[in-house]
This record gives sequence, structure tokens and C-alpha cells, in this order.
Amino acid sequence: MKLPDHPDVGTMQDFAREKFRIARQFLADAKEAYSRESNNTAVNRAYYALFKVVTAVQTLDGKKFRSHGQAIGDFNYEYIHLKGIFPEEYGERIYDVMRLRHKSDYEEFDTPTDAQTQEAIAFAEQFIESAQKYCNERMSQK
Repeated sequence: MKLPDHPDVGTMQDFAREKFRIARQFLADAKEAYSRESNNTAVNRAYYALFKVVTAVQTLDGKKFRSHGQAIGDFNYEYIHLKGIFPEEYGERIYDVMRLRHKSDYEEFDTPTDAQTQEAIAFAEQFIESAQKYCNERMSQK
């Protein structure tokens, strides 16, 4: 796979913008799945929207990780605890949605409740907006 800042691919900023585009699509997919009463799919898509945003933020610093756990751990450490860019509750909420997604994807009889699903979708929407503002500021400074 070609990495950002390769002439055939684009810049790290282009990668971050594309990750946000995909995150918004996943969020729309989550809302649509919820409207069809498919909570498992809705939570899955909400989680992946969150994950795309986490990696968009990290892309601007040239970071890439092999696993979701590594990426989210780095995000929590660097952007929440070390730099204080995002509120501490974001780290907890990302992990909560990650665990909920894992259970709903891999445990056959574990379907998220409507309240859990709505909360995951609402947080994904909030996180996308918050991270988009941060990334836009970063990209305008370069």
C-alpha cells in the first residue's frame, strides 16, 4: 500500500480528508441501519466512523498502527492525556463503543439496546465534528 505524501496518492492532509469522508458515510450507514432496527450493524458502523476519525487525526502526524487497540491507545495517550486536545471522556466513550461493537459482532445473542445504539451514534457524530474542527485548524496552519 502506498502511504501519504507519495506522488501517486496525495498528501497526509488528503488522506485525513478522505478518512473523514468515509467516517461520515459510516455514520450515515449507522443511522440508516438503526432506522431498520439493525442495532448490531448500526453499532458496527458507528464504531468504524469513530475509528476512521481517530486515524485521520493520527495521519496528520504521520502515524499509522497495525491494530485498532494500538491506534486507540495512542490516541488516548497522545491527544487526550498528554496534549489535552480532546476531553478525557472521549477516550472512555471510544473504548465503550469499541467493546460494544466487539460484543455485538462476535457474541451471537448479544444485541445492543436501542439506548446503547443511539448513544454510540450520537457520540460518533459529536466526535466527528470535534475532530474535524481540530484537523481543519491543523491543516490551515500548514
